[in-house]
Amino acid sequence: MKRCAAPITLLIACLVTVLPAVAKSKEKVEHASFTFNNQSRTYSFQIPASADPAKPLPAVVLLHAQGGWASDVMSLWHEYAGQSGFIVIAPESLSNTMWSSQVDGPDFLHAVVADVAKKHPIDPAHVFLFGDDSGGVYATALGLYDSQYWNGTCVRAAILDPTNYSLFAHAARKEPFEDWVGSEDADHSLAMLGNEHDAFTKAGFPFQLKVISNSSGSYGGSVADTINEGCWKFYNQYGLGGKTGK
Repeated sequence: MKRCAAPITLLIACLVTVLPAVAKSKEKVEHASFTFNNQSRTYSFQIPASADPAKPLPAVVLLHAQGGWASDVMSLWHEYAGQSGFIVIAPESLSNTMWSSQVDGPDFLHAVVADVAKKHPIDPAHVFLFGDDSGGVYATALGLYDSQYWNGTCVRAAILDPTNYSLFAHAARKEPFEDWVGSEDADHSLAMLGNEHDAFTKAGFPFQLKVISNSSGSYGGSVADTINEGCWKFYNQYGLGGKTGK
């Protein structure tokens, strides 16, 4: 048995030598808290590692799905955001079971963005909104209610209840929207999404419905890559020097 010890030790040493080192991402997700309406609120954020400290950057606010957490949606955006050079901010809803307009409303989200802006300047003309599933429904409603603040809203699998189309009349500008869904998504009817698209465009809002072929649209892996890259292109088209709603 002793004769085997030296060869095995040598083999292990060789394996350690030849195995490639795993590259560590330079992008750092940070966590912060602040007081809003006498309550401690938390959020995650990431400023690109390559950012010029004096240069204002675009920012995308990420709203997690009902029952989820800020870390869920941040984990799917942080690498792409770092590579593409924009700030991502993921606030936590006061209760992770829902987004409430009473405690998580526009003033709260504005305050989160303002708190991040103390750490790195944010271009106020290029602040965008993203929401996943129920977070996307809330993001859509916010995009209508608070249209002068958000330059564009992109969501995944979000169907706004038609009773909330009353918000069309409230919108101060025709903010652009984009909604992504899988063609095989059993929980989000393509017919209902088509009706939503028609209602928004009839009311004068730019609205792009993006269907991912042969996919359930479950938010993760290559689907998340497709959606995130697609949303960023959408933001560029309508926000960063592109078309804007009026």
